[in-house]
Formats: sequence, C-alpha cells, structure tokens
Amino acid sequence: MPSGEILLVICLTGLIGLGVPAMIYAGLRGRGTIGQFDLMRKAAKRSQQPWQPEDTQLSELAKRVEQLKKGQRK
Repeated sequence: MPSGEILLVICLTGLIGLGVPAMIYAGLRGRGTIGQFDLMRKAAKRSQQPWQPEDTQLSELAKRVEQLKKGQRK
C-alpha cells in the first residue's frame, strides 16, 4: 500500500472518529432536543402516576360542591 493511501485511510478514520461524535453533540445541543427531552421526562413522570391530574381535579371539584351544599343549607 503506498503512503498516499495510508494517509487517506488515516484521515478518513480520524474524520469519522471525531466527526460523528461532534455531529451527535451538535445535534443534542440544538433547540428542538431540549423540548423533546422535556416531553420525555414529563411522560415518564406521568406514567408513574397516570391518574394524578384527574384525581387532583376531582378532589377540587368535591371541595367546591361541598362548599356549595353548605351555602344552600344556611
């Protein structure tokens, strides 16, 4: 193998070895990925307690109904 081909192989290997991680890093630093990671984090948190928002709303509704019932009795 002539030295020109060896140099080409070394340069291509270096370009791929350093270029691919650099592109991945640049892609992760982009604007859209922060929103995607935030959505994934919220989805994971919601999957732990899937009915928590509805339970909170129902308990608030129950409190308001109880207050209305007390107001009508007076």
